[in-house]
Amino acid sequence: MNNNRISHDPALSNDGQPSLTTVQRALVETLLEVNNVTNQEQEQERSILVSKVLELNMQTCPKKLEKLGDDTLVIPPKALHEDHDVTFRSLFPTDYFDNGPTSLLLLWKTLARLYNISRVCRRGDIDPDSKIRHSGHRILFPECELNANGIPVTTGPGSPGWITVTEQGIAQSFDLTRVMFSRGNITEKIRFGQTLVQSEELVLDLYAGIGYYTLPALIKGRAKHVYACEWNAEAAACLRTNLVDNGISSDRCTVLEGDCRTSMQLQQQLWNQKNHGHHHGIKGGGGGGVDRVSLGLLPSSEGGWPTAVSCLRNDRGGWLHVHGNVPVSERDTWALWLCSRLISFAHNVNYDEQWVAICEHVERVKSFAPKIDHYVADVFVGPRQCYPGNATIGSETRVGLFVQPNDNDKNGRLVVPSCPVDQIPPPSCALSKDGVLHQQWMMEQEVS
Repeated sequence: MNNNRISHDPALSNDGQPSLTTVQRALVETLLEVNNVTNQEQEQERSILVSKVLELNMQTCPKKLEKLGDDTLVIPPKALHEDHDVTFRSLFPTDYFDNGPTSLLLLWKTLARLYNISRVCRRGDIDPDSKIRHSGHRILFPECELNANGIPVTTGPGSPGWITVTEQGIAQSFDLTRVMFSRGNITEKIRFGQTLVQSEELVLDLYAGIGYYTLPALIKGRAKHVYACEWNAEAAACLRTNLVDNGISSDRCTVLEGDCRTSMQLQQQLWNQKNHGHHHGIKGGGGGGVDRVSLGLLPSSEGGWPTAVSCLRNDRGGWLHVHGNVPVSERDTWALWLCSRLISFAHNVNYDEQWVAICEHVERVKSFAPKIDHYVADVFVGPRQCYPGNATIGSETRVGLFVQPNDNDKNGRLVVPSCPVDQIPPPSCALSKDGVLHQQWMMEQEVS
C-alpha cells in the first residue's frame, strides 16, 4: 500500500488540510515518494511540500487537464516542465532530472492513475509554415520505443499513439504523435454535415486531414461522393481507416494524396478524358464539377482558392466554405475581399460575366487569439440566375456580402463594395511577403 496517497477529494478538505486539485495531488504524491517522505508522522515535511505545490503558478501547475478521447490526458507545453520553471525543478532532488525525458515517469504514472486513463502525452506546437502539419504531441506514459524524433517507431491501429475520438457518432482514429486534431471545431463539423451539405451532392474537401469534414459530409449530409485531398500521407492513411471503420463504401469517397493543387489538376485531366473533353467531367455531376468545396485550412487556405473555383460545376456553380483566422474588426472587409478574389479566379477559368461571388453568411467558429477569430465564409460562386440565397442581386453586382435579417432590418440586405471589385483592399490577414501570414508554399497558387 502506498501511504503517500492523498485520499481526500480534491474539492473537499474535512481534515483541516488545504484543498488540492487532482494535478496538485499527483504532484504531491510524487514529491513525497522521490523525497523519501514515507512516514505518515512526518507531517511537517508533508505540509511544506503541499505549501510549495500550492505556490506554483497556473502555467506550471494548471487546475485541470484536457482529456483527448477516453484514454489520453494532455499536458500543456510548459506545464509540469523542469525547463520552464526553476521553482518546479527545485521541488525535486538535485540530480533527479539526470535521466532526461523519463525523469518524471512517476508523475505521469500517478496522473494516469488518479485520472483513470491509460496514456499521458504533452501537447506540441504545429508549425504554421509547415506544409504537412505534423502533430507535435509526445507520449510521456506509458514508455514505448521511440525514433530519433521522439515519436513511437510504429503507427496505425494498436500502436502506442493510436487513438479514437468519437463525435456525432462518427469515429475518428489517428496517431496523435503524427497527425493533428482539433476539438474546437466540433460546432462547424456539425454545421457542415447536418446543415450545409445536401443529399446526393458532390463535395470536394481540399484539406481533408483524417476526415474532419469529409466524414460528416458522407454520414450526416449523405453526400453522393466526396473527393478528399490530403498532403500528409499519415493523415491520408488515417482517413482511409476511418472510412472503413464508419462503414462508408469505397465508391463514395476518393482520397487524393499530395498537394491538392497538383492532385486536382491531375484528377481533372482524368475526368475530362473520361468525358471526352467536357469541362470538369466529375463522375455523376451533369454539367461537370462539384456542388460544394470545404477549405478547412488555418490560418489561411488562400493558396487553394483558384483550385476550389475551377472545380465547381460549370453550369450552375456552387458553394465554397472558406476558413480563416481573421481580426474581428476586419471580418466584413475579409469577406468582401474574399469574394473579389474568388470572382477573379472564376474569370481566369473562363466562366462568363454572369458569374457572381456572394458571401451569404460568416460563421464564427471560435476565438483563435485576442481580437482574432476563426471564421468560415459561406460563399456562392456561380451564375447570378442560379444563386439560391436570400439576397437580391442587381444586374451590375459581381460581389457582395449578405447581412442577415435583424430587428432593424427584417429582410436583410446585400452590402456591395464602394470601389471597383479589383480595387478592394486586402485585410491584414491576407497572404503577403511582408504580412502576418507569409507562407511561401501557400502563396504558390499556380502549380505546374
